[in-house]
Amino acid sequence: MVDVLPRGGWLLPIEVLTRDEIEKIVEDKLKKLLSEMRIAEKITELKSSISKLTEDVSRLATREATVPSAHPWVTALTKDLGPLADMVEIQDTKDSVTLRPKARLREQDFRTVRETVLQHGGFWSSQRRIFILPKHLSN
Repeated sequence: MVDVLPRGGWLLPIEVLTRDEIEKIVEDKLKKLLSEMRIAEKITELKSSISKLTEDVSRLATREATVPSAHPWVTALTKDLGPLADMVEIQDTKDSVTLRPKARLREQDFRTVRETVLQHGGFWSSQRRIFILPKHLSN
């Protein structure tokens, strides 16, 4: 270490580095910079993957499910419900078809759905909070 006398009169210590020490510092800085560049490349790859996956998910989400109906009366029920069919989730199981409201139905909408389900031989289950149409009763 060398002391230098600036204009103000105070002695300031200055560290003198050898060539090997300078090369080591530069080498360490370069290694750090290269590792940061690799991390940046990985981040870019991940962003690209996320964007591709987002596109795939949105494409799959907009694709309509084509589930064949086991019974034609499920289609008739959906047609009879009209716009209310969008307010219920229709599930076709082995022994029945269930209609679960997606949200709380207004009183008039509930009555309309209930009457339509009754016409098709179904009923409202207050315990399960779904409409049930047994397949052995429907044709």
